[in-house]
Amino acid sequence: MTSVFDVHGSERDHAAAFASLTGECGPFRWQLRLLRRLLRADLPKAVDIPTGLGKTAVMALWLIAVAEGAVLPRRLVYVVDRRAVVDQATRFAELLRRNLPTNLAAKLQLDERAGGLPISTLRGRFADNRDWLEDPSVPAIVVGTIDMVGSRLLFEGYGVSRRMRPYHAGMLGADSLVVLDEAHLCPPFEALLRQIAEHRDGKLGPLGACAPTTPPFHLMSLSATGRDASDIAGESIFRLEDEDRNEPTVHQRLTARKRLRVTELADPKSLTERLAARAIELGVGDTPSRVLVYCNSRRDAVDVKSRIDKACTGRTTAGKSANGHRSELLVGERRVYERKALEHWLEDCGFLGGTKTPPDAPTFLVATSAGEVGVDIDADHMVCDLVAYERLVQRLGRVNRRGEDDRAAIVDVFAANPEVKDKAKSENALRVFQTRLRPLTLLACGEDGRKDASPSALVALKSTHPQAVDDASSQAPLYPELNRPLLDAWAMTSLEQHEGRPEVAPWLRGWEDEDVPQTEVVWRTHLPCRSTTDATSVPPAMAAGFFRAAPIHASEKLEAESTRAFEWLLKRVVRLGKREGGALENGEIMAMVLDRDGELAGSANLGQLKRLAAPASSMSKAEARDRNRERNNWKRLLPNRLLVVDHRMGGCRDGMLDEKSDGDVPCADDDELWKSQKEDPSSETSRPLIRFRVREVAAGNGGDSLTVPDGGEDWRHVGTFETQLDDGGIATRGLAVYKWHDDAGDEDSRSILSTPQLLRDHAEQVATRTRHIAERLKLTRQDVEALVAAAKLHDDGKAAKRWQKAMNAPDDGRTYAKTTGGGNPRLLEGYRHEFGSLLKAEVSDLPEGARDLILHLIAAHHGHSRPLISCKGCDEGPPSYLESKAGDAALRFARLQEAYGPWGLAWREAILRSADQAVSREWSDGRGRKADG
Repeated sequence: MTSVFDVHGSERDHAAAFASLTGECGPFRWQLRLLRRLLRADLPKAVDIPTGLGKTAVMALWLIAVAEGAVLPRRLVYVVDRRAVVDQATRFAELLRRNLPTNLAAKLQLDERAGGLPISTLRGRFADNRDWLEDPSVPAIVVGTIDMVGSRLLFEGYGVSRRMRPYHAGMLGADSLVVLDEAHLCPPFEALLRQIAEHRDGKLGPLGACAPTTPPFHLMSLSATGRDASDIAGESIFRLEDEDRNEPTVHQRLTARKRLRVTELADPKSLTERLAARAIELGVGDTPSRVLVYCNSRRDAVDVKSRIDKACTGRTTAGKSANGHRSELLVGERRVYERKALEHWLEDCGFLGGTKTPPDAPTFLVATSAGEVGVDIDADHMVCDLVAYERLVQRLGRVNRRGEDDRAAIVDVFAANPEVKDKAKSENALRVFQTRLRPLTLLACGEDGRKDASPSALVALKSTHPQAVDDASSQAPLYPELNRPLLDAWAMTSLEQHEGRPEVAPWLRGWEDEDVPQTEVVWRTHLPCRSTTDATSVPPAMAAGFFRAAPIHASEKLEAESTRAFEWLLKRVVRLGKREGGALENGEIMAMVLDRDGELAGSANLGQLKRLAAPASSMSKAEARDRNRERNNWKRLLPNRLLVVDHRMGGCRDGMLDEKSDGDVPCADDDELWKSQKEDPSSETSRPLIRFRVREVAAGNGGDSLTVPDGGEDWRHVGTFETQLDDGGIATRGLAVYKWHDDAGDEDSRSILSTPQLLRDHAEQVATRTRHIAERLKLTRQDVEALVAAAKLHDDGKAAKRWQKAMNAPDDGRTYAKTTGGGNPRLLEGYRHEFGSLLKAEVSDLPEGARDLILHLIAAHHGHSRPLISCKGCDEGPPSYLESKAGDAALRFARLQEAYGPWGLAWREAILRSADQAVSREWSDGRGRKADG
């Protein structure tokens, strides 16, 4: 074969590197062609390759190209739309890290002590380990969903504190290559990313100016359904060539036999019955098979699985018992914690990894859209209902995926005629139904009476009947344009309220009329509430502070439709009352609702929930009206929020909501129940998955303060929350929170380490680390010196006596930047050491051309001064003087936002913040102290 490489090394060397990384025999020809473009930094805007041909391997191609010195972004951000039970993209990235050849690792200058290639996931069991934030100059892979990546990119990170949001936005909006998988499923988000990629530097005006030294942001869209050239204006789409299709393995997968038949059902009520019956026929057969059943709704999926289980128990076919059949449910409403068991089930039953071994018993996987994208499922046969064309293509890609042994997959699509009482809606539903059926009738029909649904047949259908395919596909929702005023409003993250700052959801997913509101449900053993002799309440400040210290982890979350979550809550309250008897007091707080900022939106005790659940027949009309009003308030409260319930509420079976389940629910703040996921699966070290601990504490013998035990060598105490007060207002009980020693992501606890550190030593180490990062990023000399100057001065405000006392600094006449023991933030009286540092820096000799940037970096290194920073508690001058300086900081932010652009400024902040966090982390675990001598 003629080499496709010229100046960047031989084809053989790069093919060998690809094979080493991926564990495959070698790359496909199309992958080699794409690698050549990456080596030239010639990034296509779209890659359109049929499913099953290794699009995820784009990660490996990028890694090889970066190692070879290609001028590409240092972070690859891989975005998958669907929240799948198996995060295949993360697993593939981890495979690359394990297989990374020594010579490539050396070229990438990765720190093996830190675990090598940083890999972080912004969704799923592999919750964000923040490794991608540690060093902007190191290559990293980030995997996430549209919501998690998009909200962070727009400075509104879901589940991220306001102070950390600019850090995340800067690291995503600069020096990043976003690879959007199955881009055809999310046109609003693709359009948003294209606007950012094309207009971020201000060349076309809409988003303003960005300094030329800020690394670029690129988008590469991946698709498997055939993109129109008109979709990607002014750019050819990277596709398969004839020679690519003629490769034996590629040809085998493109022509994998999938024989499809459509059966129209006159009675839509018979749909689940027919789906289950046909699945059983295919699964039992002469030899057992793996059958995948897709349902459009969760309710149908649960019904189909129940029918399969009931019918297969005790059934005999051709004299053989079908006992021992296997079945599982794959739906979005499943807690991440329990998904590991489902993943093992899929692997054990041969649905993953392209196994060729036939099952020893009929095996059924019943799935909703959660199993359509992002899971490498490979079933023998498939049964499903009728959905939009692009979703059907995704489903077909999960059966006979590799086409080995010339096997044929039987695919049965049951199309239920819509049943709508409203005449106008009925006519529209029927029109949609017929439109979705049409492209399936256009597929070529074989002698067996079934249609050819192979990948090559679907590509041909798109080419010959594009209008029929487009009509049968979901219509892209309308979405708003991104503009500079909106972006400026989102970037003002230190403002708690801003009238010009709307929710970012329409920019991520468009305006979806059929979008069903979701609520995330979490169980906890400890809830931050305060009891007095009169009542139990939830102080909002206490709740917000507690959940910042003991944050909700992604593995705890179960996402469900808001209406279903509310109905489940009421049913559990009724059952709880019958089961517990008088064990629980009506005044005990049993539920809290948090918004996306982690702030308390509402709470309820057991008595209040009982009133919501009580039947109207048991109360007067006035009481029933009040109850209905409260119910409506809760229904409005839950959508797009987090519902935290007391673990005694129960109601969770196999990770799914179950109104009748009374078993213990594993909670992240209960070490005993949370045993099975003790360690972080995305870390090469022994770092725990849950990096906080909560302990109940009580007052000592003297009764004047709570006794907080030492957390041990690896845990440090970061805060205590008073949960019970006596008649005199003295705390008698509380919750102590401990953080893992190297968890530097919590801005409130970064000054509390295992060993004190002098201020001058900390400043010198941060300045050295900052210079190292900035020079590796090849910043201009002016930017490097500005960042280093800010690093030297960033913590000078900690020299204030108020700060030293509040943080329990040793009383030895020296000034400390890091202390031990947890401190007492109340003694600060609102004092921000960044503001104190800012005042000291303003009277220093700073280079005039970089003065604004230096002062802003100092003020913003904990996420404040965007645009506001508090001057409370500062003793450096009269209030009028301090307020004017805070006002100057706000104006400075506005000037720099215009000069560098929103992401350019945030990226520079991230450089200093990453250096500061790295030094703190290394000092805490001993590496920094050893280096310091």
